[in-house]
Formats: sequence, C-alpha cells, structure tokens
Amino acid sequence: MTGETTGEFSQLLLGLCAGGLLAMAAAMLRAPRWTARWTGFAFFFTSAFFAVKLWCDQTHALPYEARVVIGMVAMSSVGWFWLMVMALFNDCDQYRPIMFAAPGSLALLALGHQWPGDSLMPVVWTLSTLAQAGFAIAALIIVVRSWKDDLVESRRRVRGPFMCGVALYILSLSGFDIWAAFGEVPSWYPMLNAAILTICVLAGAFTFIEARGEMFGEADPTPPRQPEPAVQSVIPAIPPVNGHANGHAALNGNGAVIAIDRAAKADLDRLECLMSRDQVWKEEGLTIASLALRASIPETQLRRLINDCLGYRNFPSYVNAHRIAAAKNRLANPTEARVSISAIAYDIGFASLGPFNRAFKEEAGVSPSEWRRKALDLPSPISEDA
Repeated sequence: MTGETTGEFSQLLLGLCAGGLLAMAAAMLRAPRWTARWTGFAFFFTSAFFAVKLWCDQTHALPYEARVVIGMVAMSSVGWFWLMVMALFNDCDQYRPIMFAAPGSLALLALGHQWPGDSLMPVVWTLSTLAQAGFAIAALIIVVRSWKDDLVESRRRVRGPFMCGVALYILSLSGFDIWAAFGEVPSWYPMLNAAILTICVLAGAFTFIEARGEMFGEADPTPPRQPEPAVQSVIPAIPPVNGHANGHAALNGNGAVIAIDRAAKADLDRLECLMSRDQVWKEEGLTIASLALRASIPETQLRRLINDCLGYRNFPSYVNAHRIAAAKNRLANPTEARVSISAIAYDIGFASLGPFNRAFKEEAGVSPSEWRRKALDLPSPISEDA
C-alpha cells in the first residue's frame, strides 16, 4: 500500500469505529441499572469522539477550536471507562460525587496540549498521558481483583479478553503519546492504531450482544425496608434478593422462573445448613473456594447455584447478606443493647468497623446505630464506638 492509500484506509476504519461506538452508546441506554446505563453510554459516546480525534489528527479537516473540544471530550473517555468498569464488574450501584472528577480532570488536562510554548509541551503531554494510564491501570485492577468473587459466568468469561484488552490498548496508546511528545512517531502508527481500535470495537460489540443481560444485572434495587421494632430469630435464614427463593423453583437473574432438580435442591440444602446452622459466614476471609470444599460442591457449580437460584452476583454480597441479617437481629435485641456496635461487627466476621457500617447502610438504608435506636425505640442514637 502507498502512504496515501494507507491513510485513506485508516480514515475509513476510524469512521467505522466512530459509528460502531455511537451504536453501542445507544444500546447502553437500555441497560436496567442506571450506573451501567449512563457510565456505559458516556464511555462509548466519548470514545466515538476519540475516533473522530484520530481522524482529525490525520486530516486536519475541522477548525482548530472544534479539534480542541473534540480532544477534551475524547480524553475524558478513560475516566468514564474506569467508572463503567466499576458498574459492570464491581456491581457499583452508586458513586460518590468526587468520582466524577475523573473524566472532568482528564478533559481539563487535554487543554494542556494547547499550552503556549514548545518547552512545556512534552511535560504537559506526559502528565496527561500518565493520568490516562493511571485510570486504565485502576480499571484493570478492579477487573482482576473482583474476578475470583464473581458469580456471573458470562461476565467471568469476558473479563480477560475484552476489558483487559481495552485497558491494555489505552496503556499502549499512552506510551505512543509520550513517544510523540519527545520524538517523531513512526509512519505506520496511525494505521496500526486504527486497526487495533477497530478490533476493540468489534470485540466489544460482540461481547455486549452476547452477554448484555447478565452483565448489566437487574434494575435498580427496591429501597431497603426500615427496621422493625420486634426482635427476629437469633439465627437468620438465607435472605433471598429480588424475590429469589430456594425451593424446587426459583427466579433466575433475569426474573424468570426456573426449575431446580433434586441434585440442585440437595446442594442448596447443604449450603443452607452450612450458612444457617454452622454459620460459616462468621469466618473472616471466607472464600467461595473454601465454602465449595466444605459443602462438597464443585466451585463452578456453587457459583451457578448462588447466582441462578439465590440471585447474588458476587460472593461478598452473599456472605454479607447473612452477616447483616444477623447484625439486624442482634441490634434489635434488648438483651444486647449495651453491646458495642464494633463488637457485633467483629463477631459476625467483619475485620473492621468501616466496612461493616458501609455494608449495613447499603443493605438497610440507615446506619447500625439508627437501626438499633428505631428497633429498641430509644430516645437518642447509640454511639458507634470502637
């Protein structure tokens, strides 16, 4: 291929990428959970601007001001990628407002590429690309760290090939950007960049078409119930989520009724025995591998059992549901009114008070002290002392 033909072909690929990314952005609007819906839309939408930016770098067809705006939107895509990974692979249902500073700060750093003076350009360029690499690495860490606790089989399969591929692409792109800041990029790089981006877009499209329903999860959960003043049983039963039950029929992750065969029912009974009678959820550092060993159930089968029959998408949420149910009972028990909240947290398997407070508030909608106050009809909140 001649240089002109290569340039035209890479520009064609970039146009196809932009169109594919916009189509995936529109598809994300059908995701049931708002975190996946809007962060996914933002990531694919801003990634389309990234493809347009690469096209502009080759053609210079748009005015300078337009290229500046496109560059800002394009650079923010890495921040949206980090937020989307948290929603898809870490089951994040809410974000702290400060987290949205990630795409915003990257967009502002893009202005540094227009900094007057050639002497500072390499430094500003390096800082912005390192920031992009940092968020890509953070997303990669999330993908890898939550892998072993993931109960959704289709999501486990796509963690490596797609999300890690996108993260590694961003890292390689950052490396070439730093190279460009200090020297001349090889002539073959634009074509290679367009080809790799096209492969990532195609892989992403097939991934989301195949596994979108299970990956995105169900709609936003219903608001948690307020504490009841009555004391429940001391040993909690398995708290099913979203109406899931553990009889001979159950609702799967998509809300459809599924039949449970005799072998699966026996496995569920053994699991219920370990969790309710033996209370293995009290063990700090309990893993699905150790639980599978004690239940004499293959790990893959146990993952499917907890996900399909009980409705949990990750193992920590399944274990914490038992712990929080026990904590609710103990906090509502008048005989334990003087037991500190931290002592209860440590006794039910939490290593520290902070994670317990966050898990409890996420499940119950109120803090442990507020739950105790309402359950026992106390006049003022009890201090969450250490």
